[in-house]
Amino acid sequence: MTQRKYCISAGQLFSILFVNRSVIMLTFNTLLGGGSNLMDNILSAALALGINFIAILPLYFLHRRNRTENVLDLSEKLLGKPGMLVFVLLYGLYFMAIDSYYLSFFQLFLNNVMEPLMPVWLIAFAIVAVICYTAYQGIEAVARTAGFVLVIMVIGIVWIGVALLPKIQMINYEPLLYNGPEQMLTGTALFLARSTGFATMALLLPRVHGKKKHGFVAWNVGIYSLISFLILGMVGVGGSYLKNQLFPVYTAAALADAGILERLDVVFITIWAAGLIIQMSTDAYLFMLCARKATNKMASRVVLPFGAIAVAVLSVLTTKSLPLQRLFYGVPLLFILTCCVAVLFPGVLLVVDIVKRKKLSGKDAKV
Repeated sequence: MTQRKYCISAGQLFSILFVNRSVIMLTFNTLLGGGSNLMDNILSAALALGINFIAILPLYFLHRRNRTENVLDLSEKLLGKPGMLVFVLLYGLYFMAIDSYYLSFFQLFLNNVMEPLMPVWLIAFAIVAVICYTAYQGIEAVARTAGFVLVIMVIGIVWIGVALLPKIQMINYEPLLYNGPEQMLTGTALFLARSTGFATMALLLPRVHGKKKHGFVAWNVGIYSLISFLILGMVGVGGSYLKNQLFPVYTAAALADAGILERLDVVFITIWAAGLIIQMSTDAYLFMLCARKATNKMASRVVLPFGAIAVAVLSVLTTKSLPLQRLFYGVPLLFILTCCVAVLFPGVLLVVDIVKRKKLSGKDAKV
C-alpha cells in the first residue's frame, strides 16, 4: 500500500491562510496602526501587498529546488541535526507566541465589550482544549472546515460592508497622508508582522498539490482588497468616532443594520471566533509537526496539550499585564519574529543549498 504523498490542495491551503489573515482586520485599530487616520492604512495594505510578493521569494525558490521537503527537513539535510533542532525550537515557539497573541486579543475583546458570565480565563482554556482536539484530526480536517468558514466569513464581511454603505458620509473621509507617511509605514509593518501564513507555507507546501502560485496571488489580492473595502465602509460611517475605539470593526458592525438583523455585531463575533479557531488549530498542528520532527508521532501528541496550556497561560497573563501588552502588541517584536521565520530562515537554507550544490557539482566535474 503506497503512502499518500499529498494531504491538501492548494485551494484548501489558501482557504486556511485567507481565514487566518482575516483576523488581522478584526483586531486592527488606530493605536496599533500608528495614527488616527485609518484611510492611510488602505495605503498600508497596498504597500504590504507588494512587499509580500518580494518576501515570498526565498521560500519560493527554496521550495522549487526541494519540492518534497519543508524547512524542517531541509534544516536537517543542510545543517545537520543540531541545526534542525534549532529550527524546530524557533518555529515551535513562534507558533505558540502567535497563538498567545491572538487569543489574548480575543480575551481583551470579551472583557471590554461582551462582559461574559463566565471567567474569560476559563474561556481561553476551553478554546485551547477545542484546538487540541481539532489538531489531532489532522490538517485535512482543518482544511475542510476552513473552506466552510471561508464562505461564511466572506459573506459576513461583505454583508457588514454593504450594510454600512447607506450610512456613509463623505465628510468622514480624511485626505490621505494628511499627517505624513508615518501611519502608512507603521500600518505596513503591522500587516507584514501579522503575515503568519509564510511560516505555515514553510511547513506545509511540500504536502500541497495544485496551482500554488495562483493561490498565493488570489489569497493576497483578495485579503487586502477585503481589508480596504472594510476600512472604507467603517470610516465612512464612524469617522473620527472610531479613533478612540479599541475594536473599530466591531463598533462599525454595531452601527450597521441590515433588514432582519438590526445589529451586525453578532456576525462580527462569529467571524472572529471561527477565524481564531482555524488559526490556532493550524498552528497547533504545525506545532505537532515541529515536535514530531524532533521526537516521534506519539511524543508530539503528548507534547501538544502542554504547549496549548502554555499558550493559554501566556495569553491570560498578557491581558493582565501592561508590560506584556506593550511587548506583545508592539509592532517591533512581532515584525522581527515574522521576518525571521518567513524570510531569513528560508533565505539561509536557500544560500546553504546553493553553495552545497555548487561544491558538489564542482567535485563531480573534477572526477
